[in-house]
Amino acid sequence: MRRLALAAALALLAGCAREERVVRWNPLLGSLPGAESGAPVVRGEGEYVDPTAVADDRIVLEDPATKEKTLLARTGRHLMVHIYTTLESGERELFTKQVLSRVTRDEYLQRGMDPGLAYDELARRRRDVIALFDALPAGERTPGARVRPLGAKAQRIEATGSRVSQLRWSAMDMVMEEGNWRLRWFVTPGAARNR
Repeated sequence: MRRLALAAALALLAGCAREERVVRWNPLLGSLPGAESGAPVVRGEGEYVDPTAVADDRIVLEDPATKEKTLLARTGRHLMVHIYTTLESGERELFTKQVLSRVTRDEYLQRGMDPGLAYDELARRRRDVIALFDALPAGERTPGARVRPLGAKAQRIEATGSRVSQLRWSAMDMVMEEGNWRLRWFVTPGAARNR
């Protein structure tokens, strides 16, 4: 009887073979004509929508009546675009309210300082900002970039490679606030590796 039960159990287990398949594989440049990958590109099944997929021309929303802007930063790259454009267009208040993280703003206020001084510092160090962004052109999706969690809702995007030694800032820390990434601050090369 035991042998019969064991044989039935083994037969049942043999019929429960596990199936493995790739449901989504879309490498960074996989959609380009003639692109090759180690595995075939699989666009996915069903109604999956990447929550970070926002077209670059849709990351700034403007109210037609008030002309007030709302900045969307679903990725580190979006945040980088907002940092760059607010610096280039001289939008200190917009930067302070929608690009700078609440944590960093609060730190300035606790020291009795205007959070807008963060904008002034970045404007003064514009070349350092641009050099880092040149090393991370696709943000966290830049080949070779290192993304590290820094705790709840915080990440560091770090440049890697031989150019890092030439950078004054080699990483950018960001915090997720109300569905958007906000700038915590920039990190020097030595500090990025020691944390």
